[in-house]
Amino acid sequence: MGVLADFVSSPRGKWITLLLWIVAGGLLISQLPQLNDLTENEASLFLPADAESTRAAAFASERFPSSGTPTLIVVRESGGLSRPTWAAVAELEAWLTGPQSPHDVQQVLAPEPDQGRQSALVSPDGTTLYLLVDIVGEPAEPEFRDAVAAIRERTAGLDLSEAEIAVGGPGGLIVDLVSVFDSIDSLLLLVTVLLVLALLIAIYRSPIVALIPLLSVGLVFQLAGAVGGAIAEAIDLPLSGQATGIMTVVLFGTGTDYVLFVSARFREELGRHADKHEAMSQTMRGVGGAVASAGATILIASAALGFATLRSYQSLGPVIAIAVGLMMLAALTLVPSLLTIIGRRAYWPKQPHLQDAIAEADQVRAAGQPNDWRSGVYGRIGSAVVERPRLTLAATALALGLLIIGLIGYRSNYDQLESLPGDTESVRSFELLRRGFPPGELSPTRVYVAWPSMADPTSAGPFAQLDALALALSEHDAVASVAGPSRPFGIDGPRRGPPEAAARFVAPDGGAARLEVVLTESPFSDAALDAVPDLRTLARQAAVSAGLHPSDVLIGGDTAEAADTRTAGNRDSVVVLPLILLAIGVVLALLLRSLIAPLYLMATIAFTYFATLGLAVLVFQGAFDHVGVGSAVPFFLFVFLNALSVDYNIYLMSRIREEARRAPLGEATVRALARTGPVITSAGLILAGTFSALMTLPLQDLLQLGFAVAAGVLIDTFVTRTLIVPALVSIFGRWNWWPSRIECA
Repeated sequence: MGVLADFVSSPRGKWITLLLWIVAGGLLISQLPQLNDLTENEASLFLPADAESTRAAAFASERFPSSGTPTLIVVRESGGLSRPTWAAVAELEAWLTGPQSPHDVQQVLAPEPDQGRQSALVSPDGTTLYLLVDIVGEPAEPEFRDAVAAIRERTAGLDLSEAEIAVGGPGGLIVDLVSVFDSIDSLLLLVTVLLVLALLIAIYRSPIVALIPLLSVGLVFQLAGAVGGAIAEAIDLPLSGQATGIMTVVLFGTGTDYVLFVSARFREELGRHADKHEAMSQTMRGVGGAVASAGATILIASAALGFATLRSYQSLGPVIAIAVGLMMLAALTLVPSLLTIIGRRAYWPKQPHLQDAIAEADQVRAAGQPNDWRSGVYGRIGSAVVERPRLTLAATALALGLLIIGLIGYRSNYDQLESLPGDTESVRSFELLRRGFPPGELSPTRVYVAWPSMADPTSAGPFAQLDALALALSEHDAVASVAGPSRPFGIDGPRRGPPEAAARFVAPDGGAARLEVVLTESPFSDAALDAVPDLRTLARQAAVSAGLHPSDVLIGGDTAEAADTRTAGNRDSVVVLPLILLAIGVVLALLLRSLIAPLYLMATIAFTYFATLGLAVLVFQGAFDHVGVGSAVPFFLFVFLNALSVDYNIYLMSRIREEARRAPLGEATVRALARTGPVITSAGLILAGTFSALMTLPLQDLLQLGFAVAAGVLIDTFVTRTLIVPALVSIFGRWNWWPSRIECA
């Protein structure tokens, strides 16, 4: 660290460092693909490879290659479907099946007025109908989105004065989600930059030093996108649309904190050294180790994500690791070189002067008085905590404990529709659909059946087997209807419907078929997800009774994928999160040379996490009446709160240990808090501000995550690190450093 500090702060090394970053960054950014170009939005890509819904998706892709993504055009007329409405539907069907329709439309199923309920596309009360449009291609690709956009434009132009119409279903939902994700990066980047700039100007009151973090982080942001994109493409790593958004706030939050640590210490050293090069060399010798340790903890947490089974968690690990690793390198090289080049002018208009620092030191020596660490805000807080550590600990623990009570009402939400704004067309489509149909009509669960002998599923033997399987599934309490080759219009519809109706349930090679199971509840509700394991068991039992092999039956679809996501997510929470906490504890033990302090520091991190999650439940489920907390929010909250707040642990505890060599522990704690408190507060406000930028996005899950992380950082900054940790240090006394020892004055 000393050699690196001397080089990047030397008269020649500072320019070489800056030039290397500009040249290397420019080449990599211009030549490598960006993360934004590699995002995927198919849920099955992020599930474990051995999950049944993953195998079902692969089976469907192989055996039903021409099958598209279903898109539903829902029409509702509260007083009953009138003749003009039926005429408009006929006009729409003619357009969809005609030469003017989008080329990606594969198949169209539309009801006829004389069929009524027998078509299964008209609600029992006669107020609602839907057209089923299969669109081929990848839903995230522009061609698919253009097809949905064309259909929506056509439906918007229909003359339906008394009826409502909306285009949704699985196809419409994916298109709306992709559209939101496309808008995330630019909006999030703009909001984050403005927030960070405003906070830095307020803290430093200098426009120049406020721009240095933005320039540094901006370069690293582009570079991390290029390097991350190249690695993801090389190892075929699927990236969700949220990955780049989360990377943005993590990078800006941690990067600004690292720059803050360096610039604050550089200003201090400029008051001690006339030469700016010597001042920067001493700065990096003082804070370089802390920056490297802070970055290392996030890298360890990112590496731990590799043990997750959900590939959405796995893929986020390398993305964050690359971004933070590059930012740590920039904080140790690029930032010092920039600050050294600019020198004292970086803090204009209040530039630090050597004469002022010397005069102040002379006044202190002349008065014969030591620095009064208790005169500042954090000095007074530290004094109060040290004098009454047990009372402080009890009061703060009680306050955070009350927040933890909020977890009693915790509910996890897997509904993607709930995450979208209420005025999104796919959400409106679902609202129209469930007024007349079972909510599960939105996205039926699919049961795939294979015949090794390639027998025709519509022949007598397979036909009877499929019919028996459909009847068995329809007996489950969570099932509203089952459709397949034997009953193309549902259990209540005619047996052996028209050949063209049954054909869509049969694979082109005749060796496989599928059943569509409509559930009574929303396909993403807890009740629907809970029913998936029962349906799988029931399907295998019915398959055996019908003479089929149980391994030839697979259950997939959106509900099954959500259920498998929940199972994998629960496993990852139990395995990965404790592993992250343990890894951070090891880093703290090595840094502090203690086994006691890391234990209670990890306990404070966990306590802060549960209090923050309880607060999020109270706010979103209580105050804002959300259905639940996003399924991934608790996991990511734990990862970010642990990986990010440990920076402040390192900064505070290393300073306490340093001061304890020169003063009794109580006085050392007050001194350390007085010196680190303002920097930790500034860093915490910036970090909370960057994550609060997620709250501006139109996705409920990201709003919840942004609020939770921002609230957790603030709780950690103002309560845990300022009150609880100093109280625990005072209570444990000399045992803080066991088994090592510090000789106190």
